Amino acid sequence: QATVEDLEQTVEVTGSVESADDIDLNFTTAGTLGELNVGVGDEVKSGDRLAALSAGNISSQVANARAAVDLAQSDLNSLLAGASNEDLEVTEKEVANAQVSYQSAIDKLSNLEQTRDQDMANLREEALNLLTNKYFVAQYSLDVVYDAIMDSEADDWLYVSNLSTLTNAKGNYNLAVNMYNESNNLINIAKETQTEADILTALDYFEETLDQVSETLTNTFDVMVVTTTNSEYTETVINAFKSSISTQSTAISTAISSIQDDSGTLRNKSISYKTQIINAQNDINSALSTLNLAQARLELKKAPPRDFEIAAQEARLRQAQANLSRSLSDLSDTIIRAPVDGIVTTINFDVGENTSMSKPIISMIGLSSMQIEVDVPESDITKLEVGDEVSISLDAFSSDEEFLGTVTFIDPAATLIDGVTYYSIKVSFNEKDERIKSGMTADLTIHTEKKDGVLVVPSRAVIYREGSKYVQVLDSAGQLSEKEVETGLRGDGGMMEIISGLSEGEEVVTYIKNGD
Repeated sequence: QATVEDLEQTVEVTGSVESADDIDLNFTTAGTLGELNVGVGDEVKSGDRLAALSAGNISSQVANARAAVDLAQSDLNSLLAGASNEDLEVTEKEVANAQVSYQSAIDKLSNLEQTRDQDMANLREEALNLLTNKYFVAQYSLDVVYDAIMDSEADDWLYVSNLSTLTNAKGNYNLAVNMYNESNNLINIAKETQTEADILTALDYFEETLDQVSETLTNTFDVMVVTTTNSEYTETVINAFKSSISTQSTAISTAISSIQDDSGTLRNKSISYKTQIINAQNDINSALSTLNLAQARLELKKAPPRDFEIAAQEARLRQAQANLSRSLSDLSDTIIRAPVDGIVTTINFDVGENTSMSKPIISMIGLSSMQIEVDVPESDITKLEVGDEVSISLDAFSSDEEFLGTVTFIDPAATLIDGVTYYSIKVSFNEKDERIKSGMTADLTIHTEKKDGVLVVPSRAVIYREGSKYVQVLDSAGQLSEKEVETGLRGDGGMMEIISGLSEGEEVVTYIKNGD
C-alpha cells in the first residue's frame, strides 16, 4: 500500500581510525568567489558558513522553486475549500498578468534577436573592412621588401657581409607571400559568405600572415645593416630602405593589434549574445510555466473538487517540493560550511577571484586529532556529500557507545581494489576523545538524505521499462492496472519515494504468483 512515511537513506561502510590531516574544503564546481567570512587562524564551529560562490541564478531558481511550492500548497488549500467569486476574479487576473508576462518575455527575446542580428552584422562588416584595409598594408610592406632585396637590381648589386642573413630574409619573404595569397583567398571567401566562422578564420590566419610579414621586415632591415655600399646601393639608398622598413614595421604592428581587437570583440560579442539568448529563452519557459500553472489554478477553482483532482494537486505539490529540494541542493553546493569544529589554517582565494577545482578554497584542522578513512563503492558514492552526518561505532568499545562524525572529504579520483571501483572518503570525529586510537576498526553509518512525510512504496513494486517507471495497482474490485510514476529518494528498508503518479492508500502489487 502507498503510505506517507519518513524516509531516510544511509550508506554503511567500514574503515580504520588514523591521525587527522588538514581538511581541504572546496566547492563542487568552479566559479567566482562571492563571499569569504573567515581568516587564517579563526576558530569555527560545525555548520558555520565560511565561503560562498556568486550564485545569483541559483538563488533565483530557489526563490522560484519555493514560490512554486507555496503556490502548489495554496492551490491545494483552495481546492479543498472551494473558490469564492472574489477568489475566481483574483485568479483570472493572475492568468491575465501571466499572459502579459509571457508575451513580454517573447517580445524581449524577439527584440534581443533583432539587436543581436544588427550588432553582429555591423561587427562582421567592420571586420571585413579592417581585413581589406590591412591587407593593403601587408601588400605595401611586401613591396618594400621586394624592392630592397628581391628585384633584378638587388640580384645584380646587393652585396652583404653575411650571406645567411640575406638567405633567411628571402626565405621568409617567400613564406610571407604564400601566406598573403592564402589570406586573400580566405578574405574573399569571408566577403562572399559573410558568416562569422569564415570571418574569424580569415582574421586568425591574417594575424598569422601579419606576424610573418613583420618577421620578414625585421629580416630585411638586418640585411640592410650588413649591405656593402656601391654605386646602386649607396648609403642614401640603404638609409631610405631602412626608413621605409621601420615605417612599415610600425604599420604592421598596429595592424596586428587592430586584427586582435576585432577578432576578440567579434568572439566575445557572439558568446555574450548566445548567453543572453539562452537566458531570454529560459525566461520564456519560466513565464510559460507560470502561465500554465495559473491557468490550471483557474480551471481547478471553477470546478468542485473531486478525489482524483485532489490527488493530482497533491502530486503537483510533491513535484514542486522535489524541485525545491533539488534547487536547495544546487544552492548548497555553492556554500562551504565548516564540517566540524576547528581552526582555519589556509585561505587560497580572495573575493572576486575565479576558484579552481584543483586547489581548496579553505583548509582547516578539526579539534579532533583522529579521522577515519573509508573506501566507498561507486554504487554508493553519488549519494554522499561533504557535510553528511555519520554515526560511528568502534569495535574497541561497547556496541551501545556511539560516536558522531562528519564527512569532510570525498576523493574525486577512483581507486581499483580487486577489480572493483572505489572512492576514498574521510570522516572526522565531531568531538575529541583521548580513548580513540589510530588503527581502531570503525563501522560507519552515513546519513546521506532524509525526507519527512513523503509518499512511499516498496522498491520492488516499481517496474522499469523503456526509460519509464510504473507501478501495478489493485482497485477495490480486484482489477489490476498500471500507472506511470515519478520516483525520488530510494531509502533504507527497501522503500522508494513516489513524487507523482500515485495517491496515499492505493494498493500496489509487489509480487504476482505464476498462474494467478
